[in-house]
Amino acid sequence: MTKRAIAGSELPYPDTVFALPELHYPDRLNAVAVALDRASSQAGADRPAFFHRGHMISHAAIAASVHRWAAGLRRAGIGPGDRVLLRLADDPDLVAAVLAVQAIGAIAVPTYIQLKAADLRYRAEDTGAKAMIVAADLLDEWRDVGVKLGPWIATLVTPADPAGGFRDLAALMPASAAPDYADTGADDPALILYTSGSTGAPKGTVHSHRDILAGVDSYWRYCIQAGPGDVVAGPPAIPFALGFAFFIYYPLCTGSSAVLEPDKSPEAALAAVERHGATIFVAVASYYPRLLRLIRARGAMPPSLRMTLTGGEPLLPEVEAAWRETTGLALEQFLGTTELLHIFLGYRHGIDAPRRGAIGRAVPGFSVAVLDPETLAPVPTGASGLLAARGPTATVYWRKPDEQRKVVRDNWNVFQDIVTADADGFIHYVGRHDDMIVSGGFNISPVEVETVLIRHPAVIECACVGAPDPAGGRQHIVKAFVVAREPVTDADALADALRTFFRDHAPAYKCPRAFAFVDALPKTTNGKIQRSALRALG
Repeated sequence: MTKRAIAGSELPYPDTVFALPELHYPDRLNAVAVALDRASSQAGADRPAFFHRGHMISHAAIAASVHRWAAGLRRAGIGPGDRVLLRLADDPDLVAAVLAVQAIGAIAVPTYIQLKAADLRYRAEDTGAKAMIVAADLLDEWRDVGVKLGPWIATLVTPADPAGGFRDLAALMPASAAPDYADTGADDPALILYTSGSTGAPKGTVHSHRDILAGVDSYWRYCIQAGPGDVVAGPPAIPFALGFAFFIYYPLCTGSSAVLEPDKSPEAALAAVERHGATIFVAVASYYPRLLRLIRARGAMPPSLRMTLTGGEPLLPEVEAAWRETTGLALEQFLGTTELLHIFLGYRHGIDAPRRGAIGRAVPGFSVAVLDPETLAPVPTGASGLLAARGPTATVYWRKPDEQRKVVRDNWNVFQDIVTADADGFIHYVGRHDDMIVSGGFNISPVEVETVLIRHPAVIECACVGAPDPAGGRQHIVKAFVVAREPVTDADALADALRTFFRDHAPAYKCPRAFAFVDALPKTTNGKIQRSALRALG
């Protein structure tokens, strides 16, 4: 079944546009075959493909591993179109498993290792998975689910189940195997990634073989221009669209290398950069303040880094300024979505100078528009509206027809991000449409409030949401959740100081009327601030 067929003829499917010569692919296409062939031809079989905990894995070694895994999965009875869940840490086995599943024409469904049994069962039942591949040390959350669902889902343990209850994957793998790629169509599904759940129940998004390659041949080729000798590092996990692209296909297809590190702490990330000479670092915006404090404490920036990239959530200008001042590098923003898999807004490195407060502009191969939330008509330059995009990839939700209708409108992929566009086409983020706070008759962007508060020296991190007005005078007030630099001994005094600071730097109507001081902000498994959890706190 093709990706378009999954969407269904009765559901909206946005036009796909292949505006670059690199985006014209043959009708029959296996993304893994293309990626491994490009890797070998551009970098050489013996050059590094991945680094993991001090070990180097060459392009030849990863290809050999993929072929062994593919042969083992076929022996397990997995074939084209089957959905396969993956529960492994970010290491070479996960890369080999993802690529092997796709090589045989099945559909990979990587899952975060932090997920609990109920989350795993939801994904297994939602996808109708044929199998779960799980690392032996990650069996605990899956074992009971696997037993209960055993009649229709096979559990394959790598390398083996110490308790002997499930099938051992190592026993199915030959010592070596020849390349054997399924004859897949370019539009055949190869990947299902779940949204973070920051705005509701996680939704499965479907991506084809063509989709997977499109980001390589648009954003990575035109905006990053990485090649052999470049090493990518950072904390995004592979089940996150950002991690999947940056740590598997982007480097493989261009002969670069990637650092696979299961430990997502700033300490581990910095150590990996230093150990492997990483040249490109990527992380969500809220990760950089923590990394910056570590770099300042050490008094040195790894000299190998030449490019630092950020996306996934708004970048506060004060964070970018502090990063540039300390490291000498700009934080270059981008924006992509799980729905489109790839980045469609960004900067062309060395061509577009980063602009304060701007995410970037349309990546070559994509078009963007700012649309009126009610009419979906384009708004004038400088006016705010919903962000819309189209290009070589298109939104298809797995078995979520109502969500499909909400996102796909008039041949555009329409998202709930409120933005403005300047005269040069650079997009400026205002806030999530569903995060906007209506208070006292004003529409208030939480990002604008956070941008002011983060400038106060007592604040490390903050997030704002709408909360009920305890005085009953208005429907909502702005409430700020703040992570303070030092232990808070007098919350009222610090709140008063923050209010005074805010009113000295921004309109009073935007000032938070309530403050809560917390040890940490709730975040999704991919590191984004979970505003829904903050709203639930009231």
